[in-house]
Amino acid sequence: MCCWPFVDVVLEDPPKKEEEKKEYALVSDQLNLMGPVQPAPAYHPHAQLYYSGQPLPEPTKIWYGSTKAQVDAQNAAMAHSAGAYKPMQLTPVNPGAAQQFWCLEPNHRDYTLRTMTDIETSCQPGAWHTASTGYPYFIRNKAG
Repeated sequence: MCCWPFVDVVLEDPPKKEEEKKEYALVSDQLNLMGPVQPAPAYHPHAQLYYSGQPLPEPTKIWYGSTKAQVDAQNAAMAHSAGAYKPMQLTPVNPGAAQQFWCLEPNHRDYTLRTMTDIETSCQPGAWHTASTGYPYFIRNKAG
């Protein structure tokens, strides 16, 4: 035989833990749940103390920044110089081969579904617009 069989033998039951008894003492019938009204003053060797009856000293340096109107005017000037107000044609980017868009025909009554290739080749002149719900559509203009 190569191996001895091992058997767990328990000679005694493990000792039981005695249940911990918790005792509570009532300190006060009314609990003070409100924190301190004011924070305690901290000591600083170079701090000057001011009391509520004393006027505060005048600030030694006053700095005034730009008003909202001045900032808006600066932003508008930067946007104008950067060309943000120039009109440009926005088109859908990388539409799928089968992706279709609504196209408003020159009579301004009929809408048709057309692919991007069809719009670029046979529906010009025209312009892209965005509906209030966010989808792009193309408006055809009368040629000539």
